[in-house]
Amino acid sequence: MTQKLQNVPNTIVFIDNIYIKGKTLQETYNTLCTVLTKLHESEFKLKIEKCKLFTKHIEVFGYRVDKNGISIIKSNIEPLLNAKSPTNLTMLKSFLGKINYYNRFLKDMATEIAPLYNCTKKNKFVWTPDCENAFNNIKKKLANARNLRHYDPQLPVILTCDASDVGLGAVLSNRDLNGVVKPIAYASKKLNETEQRYSTLDKEAMAVIFGITKFYNYIYGRHFELETDNAALMRIFGPTKGIPKMAAKRLQHYAIFMSAFNYKVRHIKSTDNPADYLSRTATNTETNKMYINSLCIDKEFSYECYVNDSEIGTLYWKKIQQETIKDLNLTKLIRYLSDGWPNKKNIPKDFLPFFNRKEELSIDRGCVFWGYRIIIPSTLQQLVLNELHKSHFGIIRMKEIARSYFWWPNLNKEIENITKNCIVCLQNSKSPSKIQKPWPVPPSPWYRIHADFLGPFYNKMYLIVVDSYSKWPEAFEMTNITSTRTIEVFKTLFSRFGFPVHLVTDNGRTFTSTDFQEYCKENQIKHTFTPPYHPATNGAAEKFVDTFKSAVTKIKESGYGLTSAVNLFLSDYRNSPQRTTGVTPARLMLGREIRNRFSLLRPPPLVDVVWENVEKRNQGNRQIQFVVGQKVMVKDYRKGAKPWVQGLVIEESIPGISYIVDVEGAQWKRHVNQMLHCSQELE
Repeated sequence: MTQKLQNVPNTIVFIDNIYIKGKTLQETYNTLCTVLTKLHESEFKLKIEKCKLFTKHIEVFGYRVDKNGISIIKSNIEPLLNAKSPTNLTMLKSFLGKINYYNRFLKDMATEIAPLYNCTKKNKFVWTPDCENAFNNIKKKLANARNLRHYDPQLPVILTCDASDVGLGAVLSNRDLNGVVKPIAYASKKLNETEQRYSTLDKEAMAVIFGITKFYNYIYGRHFELETDNAALMRIFGPTKGIPKMAAKRLQHYAIFMSAFNYKVRHIKSTDNPADYLSRTATNTETNKMYINSLCIDKEFSYECYVNDSEIGTLYWKKIQQETIKDLNLTKLIRYLSDGWPNKKNIPKDFLPFFNRKEELSIDRGCVFWGYRIIIPSTLQQLVLNELHKSHFGIIRMKEIARSYFWWPNLNKEIENITKNCIVCLQNSKSPSKIQKPWPVPPSPWYRIHADFLGPFYNKMYLIVVDSYSKWPEAFEMTNITSTRTIEVFKTLFSRFGFPVHLVTDNGRTFTSTDFQEYCKENQIKHTFTPPYHPATNGAAEKFVDTFKSAVTKIKESGYGLTSAVNLFLSDYRNSPQRTTGVTPARLMLGREIRNRFSLLRPPPLVDVVWENVEKRNQGNRQIQFVVGQKVMVKDYRKGAKPWVQGLVIEESIPGISYIVDVEGAQWKRHVNQMLHCSQELE
């Protein structure tokens, strides 16, 4: 029905209902005839007993709609008006839920209903005389609720916002041709304990953002008037003013969000502000979490602090976001970053590490960052340390990984204590490696590689290959170590990274065999052997073999299977900066970092989120339409014929998908992908 009636004016289709409107009886009649004709052509059936024709009002979604505006259906509220006083929390919450459905009509509901909300706190039902008075008064106000005017997009739209110490309020209004301002809807929101401690300017700014997000569908994409009784907001949110350099980051974020709207700010007196009373009597009719619909701010980004008792099961940046707003130190840190820092002498000692880095700290989607490193809340620090030590790397490598992803005060000291407290690491610790003269540094990745066999290791043999330039490792499980099998593995490896210039191995039979020597010669690979009884010459491979055996052994003893242990080790090794190069093997070998489990700690770049949404929106937009009698070019599959031949559309087989085309007296069936538009003047 939506598709068939989409071009019929004054017609709205909602699920299985059709609503027809008109300013005059004749206009309504003409639209009705058009709709009935369309339905008849589409073979839709109507039940006459369910049809209401030429009525002056309709009752839909619990409201009565007529030319004067929207009002309450009296029959719907009679059960509420006749309801007896609640005797338990279930009855009270049911009453409040039904009342909240009509809160747009009750301008002063907040002050009357506050005792009832207080009665629901701590899940303890205590019915007081104040509750009884509020219960009766709200029923009276509901019975006398007045109409709200219809939203008219042709008239000026006014959004009036205000904040108090306890809540936010907003009123959406239209100004008619006579200059009379009439309300369309009211909205209010109670501030939580953290928000109540915000500065007055922040609360007033939050009220503006609340009003815009609440009435987003009414004001986005059109000009509206924004009224506030706070003069400072006119300078911050004014479209012709720049954002003050010293404005708090929260206000800067708000100002950037506001830049997506077309509005004019006007200052009004507090006594003339209709939202003032709403803000002072706000109730929890809205969720404590504010969602911002914006092209420049993530939809789920919020400065509000709330409690989430979900269990921490895996590393993910949203877990850090949730725990950050429950961490007392980090919420205090966010407050300092938003409102400004006090003098250093007033900073507690445990906050000095943050204070010393204050110029480098930032907030992104509720998470705190020191540069590009995310700051981990205290409740997640041990979990991150356990994840960091899962590969049982040494202290230096663990610090290098941590410096690439996360930070908190005293992190280095805690990393140093990890190995000392790990029985697996202590039992498998090795002696320091001996110093020897290094090979010359190769000019590029995959120029010189070192190879060696490892095993038997847990009854298996492995071929280890290490790139001398990037330190990129490869490990292949070998069913046997014959030259034939080894050449097959090298062919697979070289198909990914190409042939190296130089290969260094020991004097094993596999590498000294005629077949292997011929393979290297055919591919112009210089093959160098280590001196007999001096395996240290092949240091890159030998050293990695020791690292491989030590780390994989510890990972396996921690409960992993052998294959999983090898994959985990290789993944973390390739992503950890090397002491020799200072960067990760992945960066030198591939020119990029490999996405791993620590990458999940960082929120995705906003450009990725925007691009993903744009791609979803643009999927399936290609539409091609042909009409009967139209000349087209169609695909010609006859042998020896040209690819395209002219034809005439004579029938629509599947609407918008396939057509019957007359080509030289023959009828061909073609898909739209096999058809092209052409000039209708062609012979």
